Amino acid sequence: MKNHIAVVTLSDNKVTKFQDFDAAEDAAAHVASYGGFVAAKPDGTIDHWTVDADKKTLTFDKSASDTAANHRTVMSEIHRLEALETPRRLAESVLSGEGKTWLTANRDKIATERGKL
Repeated sequence: MKNHIAVVTLSDNKVTKFQDFDAAEDAAAHVASYGGFVAAKPDGTIDHWTVDADKKTLTFDKSASDTAANHRTVMSEIHRLEALETPRRLAESVLSGEGKTWLTANRDKIATERGKL
């Protein structure tokens, strides 16, 4: 695992260009050639790294990462429930009480999931 990051460019406290390295010396050599600074590689993905350019550190925003993961999970469930509403099922909801009950229950599940966002 590559534990050292050469942060080359950043914007609004976010990394915009970096290179990861196994050895700190290699990261330092890269920074000497291309600029930036070397930092320990934080957990998580680059989307949730925050840069402190003055201290030359990267930190992982676990809260934002967890929120994004929860959002993806909820949206996946909403898409799954919406995909169940095929033209056939919609027609059944018009033609039978059982179909209407099913559709209403499915829409309630979708509303519950949307409430989690």
